[in-house]
Amino acid sequence: MVALAKRIGTLALLVLATEALAQEGEVCEAGRIARIEVQSRQVFEDSAGAVVSTVYSVANSLHRETHDWFIRRELLVREGDCYDEFRLGESERLLRDYRFLQSADVTAARRSDGNYNVYVVTQDDWSLRIEPRIDLASGVSFTGVRFAERNIWGTGQSIEFAYIGRAAQDEIGLAYFDPQFLRSRWDLDLAVLRSEPGWSGRGSVGYPFVGLVGTWAAFADVSYSDRWFTYFVGDSKQPIELLQPTLERAAQAGGALRRSTRPRGENTKLGSYGVTLSYERLGYSPDFFQDTLEAASVGMEPDAVGQLAEVALRPREAVRLNLVVGVRGLDFVERRGVSTLRGVEDLAIGASADLMVGLATKAFGSTDSHAFIAADAYGGSRVRGNWFFFLRASFEGRRDYVSRDWRDVFGAIQAWNFWLLSDRQSIVLTGRWSAGWETTAPFQLTLGGPRAMAGYATHRFPGGARGVVRLENRSYWTTLGRWFDLGTTAFVDVGQMWANKAIFGTNSSLRASVGAGIRVAAPVGSRSTYRLEVAFPVESGVSFSDMVFTFSTRRPLQLHRQPTDPQLERSRDSAFRSSRTQFR
Repeated sequence: MVALAKRIGTLALLVLATEALAQEGEVCEAGRIARIEVQSRQVFEDSAGAVVSTVYSVANSLHRETHDWFIRRELLVREGDCYDEFRLGESERLLRDYRFLQSADVTAARRSDGNYNVYVVTQDDWSLRIEPRIDLASGVSFTGVRFAERNIWGTGQSIEFAYIGRAAQDEIGLAYFDPQFLRSRWDLDLAVLRSEPGWSGRGSVGYPFVGLVGTWAAFADVSYSDRWFTYFVGDSKQPIELLQPTLERAAQAGGALRRSTRPRGENTKLGSYGVTLSYERLGYSPDFFQDTLEAASVGMEPDAVGQLAEVALRPREAVRLNLVVGVRGLDFVERRGVSTLRGVEDLAIGASADLMVGLATKAFGSTDSHAFIAADAYGGSRVRGNWFFFLRASFEGRRDYVSRDWRDVFGAIQAWNFWLLSDRQSIVLTGRWSAGWETTAPFQLTLGGPRAMAGYATHRFPGGARGVVRLENRSYWTTLGRWFDLGTTAFVDVGQMWANKAIFGTNSSLRASVGAGIRVAAPVGSRSTYRLEVAFPVESGVSFSDMVFTFSTRRPLQLHRQPTDPQLERSRDSAFRSSRTQFR
């Protein structure tokens, strides 16, 4: 795979070099880019005479600034190119996509000879992140931790270590990512996880579409997984779990081309089409009742075990040819404090859609013959001033050739309204709906959890269809030196769970919860926000023990890329998840 990536990378460099030579003879009406200057600023900028300047200097010495060559390689322009304002803007946005950069500005100044000097100024964010996992439901207990260095020695590479400790589900994971593999625009993504059932691993190398100007993309990935799938049983306040060992093997490779129309006062129009070949094998342990009960050490009732035994979980193995089509009409506007406290975020305005149509037959060596269809759509608009509306919807399903019916049908819809009332306050109204039908793969949703109703623990009200609405008030309060920004949040959730024929599914009736919390971004202006929240259900007989404490980390808002529902993603088709990421 590495050898193939080297050859393709070399070919791509030759193509770029040819284009550069052709451009040298091109007449540039607006002038050329004569010089590019790159300045990378430290996490804490110098402040002579400040009382704690020595402390800031020590903190800066513990962090390696992003290298000049990394920044230059991400730019979509080179010295000698024709001046292109659109490519400069896209370069700035691509740099801001990196989580280890707090800000990025790309500007140009015209020279007396008619050409331009380009100035690139970036400021690093604190790249070493430590995120503890703490269970506050029944006393304070440490359940895990994640260490991540997002910018190893200023090279843009990242490494992450995670430990999660739960009954019979201890997991230790290590991940590595290089966005400039072999000093090119190819990405290398590797991850390994050790859990109770066995090892899981993932590896991919890909060349994604470069911003809104990229014309081609290609990737190859492979994954291996032996893991538990957790089912929650009933609605007791103490979680009752049934763990099912699952086995998954998957591989996929493909490529796509894209045509674009440059913007003329409106969104950039893009159309892409590609083909992938995917392999998937999904199976379950033949002794999962004994394995699960022995490993989990939970007192499952006999009728609960019998219910699982009657479920038609269906192993599958398929080689599938997939056609992938995408359309884009996006522009980006900058705003501060949307999902972060004071960080700059790029909001996608316009629309996009991705469609995959696949065919798996025995002629390809498949034991599972089906037609597959999946779609993902996004829309964003500025309604008025600082009022923004976003909508995201996804759907997928398989049409079985033998039984001639649909199975493993999943759907999700999310809508967001953001009212940025001032630099210090915003109102957010969100609605989320997710469901699955005729599932033959492991699947379950829960009404509780930080991504659903925060006033209920994650295991509460398992089922197959969920709807939740949240109204949230976010405020920015103050800044302490250059160490962190501080803000608050207050919210109300209303939602319901329907059994929808899911394993151990329950009907919750209409529920409500309220909560509040603090938000911290460190250092000042960081685009990673830590949230500590407390919430409780709105119902009779609520006591202090019913309060749910949650500690989480939020990233800059990228609704056009984010998965629609993390719980739903566990059950969705691996080929569509992969191609959607690579061909975005």
